[in-house]
Amino acid sequence: MPPSQRRRRPAEDEESEEDAPPRQRQNRGHSDDEPDYDSGDGVDVDGDRNHNADNQLAKKLVRYALSCEYSRTAIRRDGIKERVLLNQGRSFKRIFALAQTQLRAVWGMELRELPVREKMSLQEKRQAMNSHSQVKTGSGSYILTSTLPAAYRTAAIIKPSRTPSAEEEASYAAFYTLVVSLIWLNAGELSEQKLKRYLMRLNADQNFTNEKTEVTLKKMERQGYVVKKVERPPIGHDGDHTITWHVGPRAKEEVGLDGVMGMVREVYDEWSPDMEKKLRASFGMKARQGATGGGGENGTGEYGSPAGGGEGNGED
Repeated sequence: MPPSQRRRRPAEDEESEEDAPPRQRQNRGHSDDEPDYDSGDGVDVDGDRNHNADNQLAKKLVRYALSCEYSRTAIRRDGIKERVLLNQGRSFKRIFALAQTQLRAVWGMELRELPVREKMSLQEKRQAMNSHSQVKTGSGSYILTSTLPAAYRTAAIIKPSRTPSAEEEASYAAFYTLVVSLIWLNAGELSEQKLKRYLMRLNADQNFTNEKTEVTLKKMERQGYVVKKVERPPIGHDGDHTITWHVGPRAKEEVGLDGVMGMVREVYDEWSPDMEKKLRASFGMKARQGATGGGGENGTGEYGSPAGGGEGNGED
């Protein structure tokens, strides 16, 4: 080949490269190793990937909620962020709503927020009045409650857990329902001495659980069924400290007034409309205008809510 032709060949190559269409030059610069997400069907691959990731996080939240409820441990918002969401804490509302859908559709349950702990002592109430901080609207703690219709939540269908045993679980449920009922029937506050007298009359140490009553009460306090309040005299003043027991947040949501009223009705063999009125008066519940009889199946019926207290859902 003549030297003149050999010298002109690179120039021809450069000219052909410049004259190439823009689309062709773009394809040459595109690496074969890079994935192409632009599909002709218009499928949003990134959206599908994010949806699958949200589903996995929701399932993880469901497993975490079930494990906490198994041990009667409150499901805290901080715990969800730390153990489930990790570095995706800002997606809490979206994952929480998706987990609620899965719980209701598959398990017949839902996460329900526990009520805020009430100010019990006079000092706590004064501090709350003097402080300018915003009032908390939620506790940030949840428990699992049933969403099944009332017809499917009877004792004949829902059996006690077999762990540690069905008998021990049933005895424990009866014991904490009894204690919660006694506190609620005493205007929501029961002294230590009065509670001990009640339990001694029932021979609680022999009849209810295999462990000591004090141990059972501590477990109930830890799980949120009751709240133990210790009032000590001011510094420089003589006097003994006083102990009172109050209804805990889990009992308000899990047992509720419906559960307490149901237990009272079961204790008495013969139940009359007059006793129903007295029972409702004990909780400060007034009959609405036009009411002709007792309440409905869940114990509320035509009657209003109790004065000055929240009403639980009566799941048990």
